[in-house]
This record gives sequence, structure tokens and C-alpha cells, in this order.
Amino acid sequence: MRRFLVLAAALVALPALAQTDGRLHDQGHALTDRSPRADGRLDAARPLLGTWEVAVTTFPTDTTTHTATGQAEITYMNRGYALMERRIVEDAVPGRTDHALSFLVFSPGPDRWALGEGRSETEHIEVYDGVAEAGGLALRTAVRRGGGTLLTHERVRYAMADDGLTVTVETSTDDGATWAPHERRSYTRRAAAPLLAVRADDGVPAEGLPAEARQFDFLLGVWDAQHQITLPTGQQVAFPTTTTASIALGGHGLLEHSWFDLDPTLPDAATTILRLYNRAERRWESLYLTNRANTLLDFGGVWEGDRMVLHPFDTHLGGTISRFVFYDIEPDRYLWLAESSTDRGETFTTTWTIDVTRR
Repeated sequence: MRRFLVLAAALVALPALAQTDGRLHDQGHALTDRSPRADGRLDAARPLLGTWEVAVTTFPTDTTTHTATGQAEITYMNRGYALMERRIVEDAVPGRTDHALSFLVFSPGPDRWALGEGRSETEHIEVYDGVAEAGGLALRTAVRRGGGTLLTHERVRYAMADDGLTVTVETSTDDGATWAPHERRSYTRRAAAPLLAVRADDGVPAEGLPAEARQFDFLLGVWDAQHQITLPTGQQVAFPTTTTASIALGGHGLLEHSWFDLDPTLPDAATTILRLYNRAERRWESLYLTNRANTLLDFGGVWEGDRMVLHPFDTHLGGTISRFVFYDIEPDRYLWLAESSTDRGETFTTTWTIDVTRR
């Protein structure tokens, strides 16, 4: 919870699904330079910026490969404190187009890089962290797949050059003793170009989505929000934000931005959230990025009665329970709160409230 309270017309013909995505509200999207207040070590990722042709090779089995092509664009985001990649790959899986959206950020506190990526093909968000290395970045994560006890390690390596970029994804099931290729992306730089195609409005959802994947549609549009935070000292802090949301990931997700001015030392504060419904697990997943301390947080949840209730994925009764709740949802207004419990959920203390009204 404490992490969360730290404040928080195209160049080429693109697949038809690309036209489902709505306008890009993020005020930092068109930036060509990082914010002068952002950590200078973010410059290590500067070679990633630009528009790219992408060839994506996957390894379905030990003896077979599949290669597909697409386009990508990498820009600054969150007012120049992080980088965002939007990638569209036709025939990524035979007959289907994969839309990917990722946030890449340097966190000066832990002195680590963090990467979060959501994909329409998997309807899942993966989060990695790591360090800079000669000529690129090396990031890792580890998960237990399929309900078993075997730990699968996954590493992502960025190898950067002036005119090209290679991203390799590998997996290991023996604690990193050996690695097997999972995906390789080869980027070839294009001439400077307009943004990848998006609609002028807030977008439309992809065809064939279940009703559950539309539960956050009430967020779409532009909103004025009034926040009130209770600090650990008991002090009350109130401030306004502009909050926006549009369809993303080829109609499979939502991209939400907020801009605020709370701390005089960070006058261009911003947050971004990617929301994606995971049909396989029947839950929402969210990737949250703040440029206060430059951290990523992944969390999710489900609709409960007339409320949307979300938790960090590591929540359990053995520690502090934190949850984020959308409630009293109307066409032109909704309320949000963050609350926590230290007595196994018997009682909750509200730490943050937001009253949001459509502009």
C-alpha cells in the first residue's frame, strides 16, 4: 500500500483492429526528451525512442519457429519520466494480431529498471525488473506456471544500437542454469513518422469480448477529480487532478492517465494505468506507473455486487490488507477509495478518497 500512496492518420496501413484504440491523452506521449526533473539514468534507454519495423520470432517447440512482422513506436510518457512502447504484430499467432503496450522506467530508490507489459494475445500483464548492462538492459521475473511448484524464470534483454534493436525473451526451469528461447524481436528503425494509428474519439472495444471485459467502460472520457489523502501522520492532503481514459491494446484494454500538482519539488506529477481483463483467470489486471519515485505496481480484482474491488496480487491475511474500490458509479460521476486492514479484514481504515466528475 505504501508504494501506491507514493502517488500516486497513420504512416502505413495498419490492421483494422488498430483503429479500435482511442486518442492518446498522455501529455508526455509526444515528448522527445526526458523531463529535466527525471533521473538522468533514464537516458540509457534513449536509443529505444522512435518508430520501428519489427520482426517477431517465437519458438512454439524445440524444433519449430514462427515469424511475424509489425510496427512499433517507443516514446516518452508520464511527462517524460518513463518510456512507453506500443507494438502491433499481424499474424503473431497464425490468424491473429497481437497488440502490446509496455511501460519502461528507471526507479532511483532501488537503483533498478522496471518493465511492465500487457498483450491482447495473452490478456495478461507481466512485470520484470533488472539493471543496465553494456549496450542494453537485462530484466527478469519468476513465476510458478499452471499451478505447479516448478519455478519458471524469464529474462528479457534489450540490445541497443543506433539503427536497430534486439529484444530477446528466454525461459529457464532449472534456476537459470540453462535458458531456452521464447521470443526474439528484431527492430529496424524507420524514418520519423506520425504516431501509430488511433481514433480521434475514446475508441471502441474489440469484437467478441465477454461482458466482464466491459466493466471499466465507465472510465472512458475526461474527468475532474478531487483527492483527499490521509498521511501516516494523520495529516489530510487534498488536491485536484485531470483524469482520462481511452480504449487501448486493440480494443482489449483501457489506458488511464492522471496529472496533478501536489509536491512543489515535482510540479509535473503524473500516473498511468493499463487495465486488462484476463479471461483465463476471470479477473482484471492493472499496471500502475507513477513518476513520484518512478515505480510500477501490478494489482487486480473483480466486480463484487455494485463495486469494483482490486487488491495487490500479494495480498493475504498474514499482513496488511490493501484494497482499491470503485463505487457509486453513475454515467457522469464515480467514487474511489483506498483502504487497509491490519486485523484480517475485520475492519478497514480509509486512506485515500477520490470524487470524480465527468468534464
